[in-house]
Amino acid sequence: MLLNEYLNRFREGIQKIENYGYADSVDIREEIRANKQAILNVKVVLINQSVLHIKEYLDAKYRINRVSYAYQYQDRTGRLIFRYDNAAHRPVLGFNEHKHSSDGTIYEAVLPDIFDLVDEVISHL
Repeated sequence: MLLNEYLNRFREGIQKIENYGYADSVDIREEIRANKQAILNVKVVLINQSVLHIKEYLDAKYRINRVSYAYQYQDRTGRLIFRYDNAAHRPVLGFNEHKHSSDGTIYEAVLPDIFDLVDEVISHL
């Protein structure tokens, strides 16, 4: 998949929230860099004032590689509902890709497809 194809699919996934009428506001910032790299920063405020924050650093030189990412969904007060990320932890978790749940549990989880992630957010509304 090419970088432009990935970005188009990503935008379509976020657009799904708007199409269903669940978004109060959507702010997508894309920084396309040399050597087929990109940085995505997204903030979606939903109709119940919960917020989805997305940060991705992509390297698409040979294939789409999410070098780092964080998809955080929180309620109107800022309390975590869930977060997918691949940040290193101390102590070491034993796996890179993981999910944080609202109760503080961290477990191994691959970041879902953008459409599946949007469905997961919508299920909390």
